[in-house]
Amino acid sequence: MDFQDLVDTPQKVKTLAGTVVFLVAFPVYFAALPSLVEGDIAGGSSGLTGTLKVSFEESENTLSESVTLGDGESYETTFNLIVEPGMSIGYVELQVSCFDNDDPGPGFTDSVEGQSELSEIEGVEDQNAEGDCSGGGEGGFTIRWDVTENYSGSEYSEEEMSESEIRQLWNDDGNGRGEWSTTITATIENAPVPVAGGIIDNDEDFEINWTAVFYNLTIDAE
Repeated sequence: MDFQDLVDTPQKVKTLAGTVVFLVAFPVYFAALPSLVEGDIAGGSSGLTGTLKVSFEESENTLSESVTLGDGESYETTFNLIVEPGMSIGYVELQVSCFDNDDPGPGFTDSVEGQSELSEIEGVEDQNAEGDCSGGGEGGFTIRWDVTENYSGSEYSEEEMSESEIRQLWNDDGNGRGEWSTTITATIENAPVPVAGGIIDNDEDFEINWTAVFYNLTIDAE
């Protein structure tokens, strides 16, 4: 069979043309396929782009307790932090409050100091703080740990970063899980010589409040 036999009818001409097109297109398609797949994966992995609204759906876990301490006495307060799947920790805060309403006079204000022990907690560092038990009702101290760096929980718009980059930014990386612990120690300032009919200031009441703020990150196209 020669070439003339392949094109001696219109039907044979159509068949031959289709075969030639297929033989040319088939290798070209499979040569380009890897780059097409790679491009689709790269684009998909970045998620949403453009102007994005970033918001934080928050929830809290709290623990409150009270303790009375004399001069030099200490108390260890603990807070066991368990995080639900899909949530991240924004921050953990410890507030120790006291109100010295029984001091014998100026210069005899009670105080408190705290020292954390977080060697078993990943991603955070120990802190210490102290404060007077002022008569104004705002005595004591507050310590805050940002488990997610620079966390504020404020909604904002983002134009420069993609969805995947935003999610990498707002992530606690699995840090902060476990038992948080801080030891508080009281200093009681009493008059060296009791005053007849005066109040004997030999201890102080402390209110201890732990707060953990969790968040679920939400990203929407504006």
